[in-house]
Amino acid sequence: MGSGFATDKPVLMIGLDAAELSLVRQWMDAGLLPNLRALRERGAFGPMRSTARWLVGSPWQSFFTSQTPVDHGMYHFLVWRPDKMAHARPSRDWLPLRPFWRELAGSGQRVIAIDVPQAYAPDGDAGIEVSGWATHEILEPPASSPPDLLSRITDQFGTAPFDPEVTHPLTVDQLLEVRDQCVNTARLVGELGVELMRTHPWDLSIVCFSSTHRGGHQLWDLSGLKGSATTEKRMELGNALRDVYIACDAAIGQVIQQAGPDANIIMFSLHGMGPNASRTDVMPEMLSRILADKASAGEPLRKPRLSDRLRALIPNEFRSRVKARLPYWIQDKLTLYWRTGDIDWSTTRAFAAFGDLDGYIRINLRGREAQGIVAPGEEYQRLCQQIADGLKTFVDEDSGEPLVESVAMTDEIFPNGAQRALIPDMIVHWTPGSAYRHRRIVSPRYGAIPWPTPGRHPQGRGGNHRPAGFVLACGDAFEPGGRIERADILDLAPTVYELLGLPVPVSFRGQSLLSPRKEN
Repeated sequence: MGSGFATDKPVLMIGLDAAELSLVRQWMDAGLLPNLRALRERGAFGPMRSTARWLVGSPWQSFFTSQTPVDHGMYHFLVWRPDKMAHARPSRDWLPLRPFWRELAGSGQRVIAIDVPQAYAPDGDAGIEVSGWATHEILEPPASSPPDLLSRITDQFGTAPFDPEVTHPLTVDQLLEVRDQCVNTARLVGELGVELMRTHPWDLSIVCFSSTHRGGHQLWDLSGLKGSATTEKRMELGNALRDVYIACDAAIGQVIQQAGPDANIIMFSLHGMGPNASRTDVMPEMLSRILADKASAGEPLRKPRLSDRLRALIPNEFRSRVKARLPYWIQDKLTLYWRTGDIDWSTTRAFAAFGDLDGYIRINLRGREAQGIVAPGEEYQRLCQQIADGLKTFVDEDSGEPLVESVAMTDEIFPNGAQRALIPDMIVHWTPGSAYRHRRIVSPRYGAIPWPTPGRHPQGRGGNHRPAGFVLACGDAFEPGGRIERADILDLAPTVYELLGLPVPVSFRGQSLLSPRKEN
């Protein structure tokens, strides 16, 4: 890492959403990602710690606030509200989540921001920004600053290039259509970035590519394939994710060229991707048996609710397609009804909070939850230990491999923060490796639980997140061919402030990558 860097040069940030470090290294070395490879040769490169290690839905908010999840409160697009005894989509009236680039724009910096995931719609002092246009997952409908920018983008580049992600297996032609959408989206985002950077002066430009995220979920392997496919189609599908990364590389090359040779560049991924290890679909039944401290004689121990019975009558594929076409507030109401309707809180000591990968467990704690019944202190600790011990007894019936790698307590991971009450109490890390091979899971104490979709994953995703991110940075401040050590996603925002010659806000928990690294 160099020193004596200039602060009068613009900063370009390029986000590759959920890009997998091992694939980037492999395809850079093979010459398939020439622009990323050239960037690596010009600058410094290294892995990056991520809050995704514990809460997979928290990295983007942690990045743009430089705070931990217990500070900002976000870990999933539906967050538990203990005061209301319900999950809710975050909104700025109770979860502010103010991104650093909007603070910079409000203080006079010239900012361009394109499709940063999981941010609220831009407000009046957001500079030049489009949000949710070509993003894998969003909190609010697409919007822009100034407000008419989105319509101008739509006129020039078209409507949102992604279809909503579906949560069921797809045919080979449907999966190849996902590939084509990801490739086209990467191209369009690159062209939009070039256009806005060409037509507007800027001190900071952020361009985010979500194709690697969508492609990673649905194109990781063939486990999400519905029906048969020819050998040729299987080979084509086997290269689909590689094609998505190649398209992103080409688009990044155009953006870097437009930025010019003087720009400081920070390219990053906040978390990675790998085989889908999620077992969250069976965790509610696992938890029910542990809480009751008994096995089940064939039927699920968790008594089917009316919502469960109605949900079972409607095929997952039909539910997914219909839901994707509804407004977000209706989607959320349906999700909440299917998942948490009819719960009797007077007898519920613990429950599974929403999550896409790791298991999240909340204790119905007296004094925190509006209808809490578990006493703080000894009773709380005893219940957590009972749950952790019980989860570790479950194994795959065929291989004998444990389902659970570890169970962590949030209070032991993160220091106290303003939003601790929103965060799950227990985080269940599943054993690495794909979960689609399960037929049944069994426990010597709690009995057998059938896998919902033997030979497939219930979510229809072949890939899911891994905690390791990476950062690749070049410019006067970074040594060509250097290695970035002990980086954290919380460090990116402070680095931007230092590159722009601005004081780092005291609320930031990260430290600039340009500062001497502290052991932690």
